[in-house]
Amino acid sequence: MNDIRSHLICEGISPTYTNWIWHGELAQMSTAADTESNDAQPTYRMEDMIHNLGQEGFRQAHASYYEKLQTDSKMPLYLGCTTFTRLLAVLSLVNLKARFGWSDKSFTELLVLLKNMLPKDNMLLKSHYEAKKILCPVRMEYQKIHACPNDCILYRNHFAEMHNCPTCGVSRYKLNNDQCSDDGSTKNNHPAMVCWYLPIIPRFKRLFANAEDAKYLRWHAYGRIIDGLL
Repeated sequence: MNDIRSHLICEGISPTYTNWIWHGELAQMSTAADTESNDAQPTYRMEDMIHNLGQEGFRQAHASYYEKLQTDSKMPLYLGCTTFTRLLAVLSLVNLKARFGWSDKSFTELLVLLKNMLPKDNMLLKSHYEAKKILCPVRMEYQKIHACPNDCILYRNHFAEMHNCPTCGVSRYKLNNDQCSDDGSTKNNHPAMVCWYLPIIPRFKRLFANAEDAKYLRWHAYGRIIDGLL
């Protein structure tokens, strides 16, 4: 793969990657009706997402968060706005932030600029921190696990209480200038490296909460032809 990429670069061809969405069918020409349906699609997906959260049992466990989410999903971005609600605007901007790798600081400055551009009574948030708070009910469960800076081990199971890596001896925590690398008793207790673990079970629950997604997730067992051939 690296040889192919190098050859393309030498030939002056940019090695871009395309996400293929067609599987043999012909792409139809876009019509005015298609455009209208595409414009309405974000609103439908928003309602679908709120509904799926309720189906997952989130409503019973976090009633106040669920009600706040519903309120923000129906609140216009500003008086007279029919294209964006407060929640949809925040979700769209956060997706752009993640897609293009914007820093938290640059995202906050963008929110402030957009808020000043919009009508005075707009409901757009003013900082990345506020955006994270409004999206708190939507985010998925995750776990932070301390790791060795040299990628030797994860500090879990029988390594959970250790302060130094048993393989390389490096401290688990960030060290001050007056501390040596094998000193496990640090003053700040900030981990040197953290691994973010995304459990698969909550994600399966979120996927199966949507009837349409659940149909595709069960396809390998109930939908495909099992004839013993590839």
